[in-house]
Amino acid sequence: MAYQGIFHSSLLRIREALEWAERQNIERLRRFLIENSNIPLYCFSSGGASSALEYAALLYESNRSMAKAITPLMMASISDEALKASKILITTGDGNGWDEKYTAKRAAEVNPKGTAAIVRDCGADNYVINTLKKVTTNWFIYNWIELGGKPFIATIETMCKFGLFYRAFTNETEIVSKLDFNLNPNDCFTYKARVEGAVPRLSEIKNYIVLYSGWSKPVATDFECKMIEGGFASVQLADYRNFCHGRFIFISKHLEDSAFVLFLTPREKQFAKDLILESVAWRDKKDIFPRNTPVAIIETQYDSPIASIDLMIKMQVFFDEIAKALDDEPCNPTNPCGIDKRFPRSTPFKNLLEMGALNHGNLQGSNGVMNSVDRKWTILYDPKKTISQIVELNKKKLGKDVSEATIRKYIIEHRIDRRYDEKMVNYNRVWLQYIKDSEQSISSIAKAVKMSENTVKSYLSEDFNLERNEGKNRMVTEDKRITKLKENLEIAISRYHRVKSIQAEYPEYDLDDVLEKLPLKKNEKNTYQISCFMQMRELRYKYKNGNVEYII
Repeated sequence: MAYQGIFHSSLLRIREALEWAERQNIERLRRFLIENSNIPLYCFSSGGASSALEYAALLYESNRSMAKAITPLMMASISDEALKASKILITTGDGNGWDEKYTAKRAAEVNPKGTAAIVRDCGADNYVINTLKKVTTNWFIYNWIELGGKPFIATIETMCKFGLFYRAFTNETEIVSKLDFNLNPNDCFTYKARVEGAVPRLSEIKNYIVLYSGWSKPVATDFECKMIEGGFASVQLADYRNFCHGRFIFISKHLEDSAFVLFLTPREKQFAKDLILESVAWRDKKDIFPRNTPVAIIETQYDSPIASIDLMIKMQVFFDEIAKALDDEPCNPTNPCGIDKRFPRSTPFKNLLEMGALNHGNLQGSNGVMNSVDRKWTILYDPKKTISQIVELNKKKLGKDVSEATIRKYIIEHRIDRRYDEKMVNYNRVWLQYIKDSEQSISSIAKAVKMSENTVKSYLSEDFNLERNEGKNRMVTEDKRITKLKENLEIAISRYHRVKSIQAEYPEYDLDDVLEKLPLKKNEKNTYQISCFMQMRELRYKYKNGNVEYII
């Protein structure tokens, strides 16, 4: 299909889209985004809506906290714990795509109070609304403008969403009055040689190397999406600094059909000059990049959130010129292989709705604590094992032959206190043996754990205090069962004086009578029984099935 100007007609409605955004009530949406803004934000969308949520994430991060715009399938890589500790924003139209169904279903299950959705259609069949309305009121209906005929790529609705997020974060009421709506290509971008020489026509460019930073990131994302969905050319995105780490080699090998696209705000002007446009002399070189390197410059005078909207307008004019040069209509691009455009989007990834988080069990150590894994060494460390046993552990679990010297080096570099580890392991062994039967003798415990009686006595002593060397990792902690036992005993001891005062006032009371005088809950009965029968110098108890029980 040749270029018909359908996309171009959407450019003529940009003012209308932003005026629509100016009329919307953004109070509830703003409250969701601004309140508790120290909490991370996940923004879920797919296709053409991605750039608008990139803008929302950028605004959120520039305000206070971390934000991330990701696709619905990437949600399946996020743990329940991470989702619970964050806010979740979903953007959708009719809310019935497989992507939206999955994100809404999982968000409603994992973090209903922290989830919000922006929807266009409030029909009875909107899956997202029907799912969220059961658990939250944070769904916002905005009937943004759409280009007629269901265009293949996102067009005017993207500008509506940019305007919506601009207002929600800045609380500004005006957008249009801040912008110059000159859609003349010569005023929106410059396409030229870097210094001098002839450049290929836009129709001959097959690769665009897009450099961005700050407010231009969501615009670069939108450009990439439009170019790839239209099948016009490949697009490589990089921020100005990351481009310097090897990515320049591509244009060195493909200069004949490649071009730079430089998005500029006042913050990036000097970057572009130093790196590409002026390319300062370096040692014996006069120029770093060839003088005839094709460069497209899209620039704004603003250094504020409005810069993204200004760049979006100018970028879309540039994109329209590329479509004209290729004689292809972005809203209905040519499709030489005849791929049915309806099929990929409607492919029902059958287990998507049942998909939860990634299985992270391989990250867990012996006590549910993450194993120490060094990025360089990739060593499994178990404080309960000897050096030789750790060597065997790595051979068995990782299939990796490491020497004892390597393990020792790992311990030194990670500042692990092996003496502390060994003592804590022994401490836990003694106490776990003791709480099996608190009436067993010291000698029987010592025999069971294969330690001396004096060592066992020291570990069971109330005065025992295990110190670790300052600045070194504490790899082993007190066993949870031992901690629970001590907590219960502390409760019992704290209530001792109340029990004794009741017994002194009512010497005829038996145990049940004393318990009646205390504000007890059923699950505290064992603890208070201990208090009732405490002697002045001795407390007889044992640990069984998670409870402290009195021994008669």
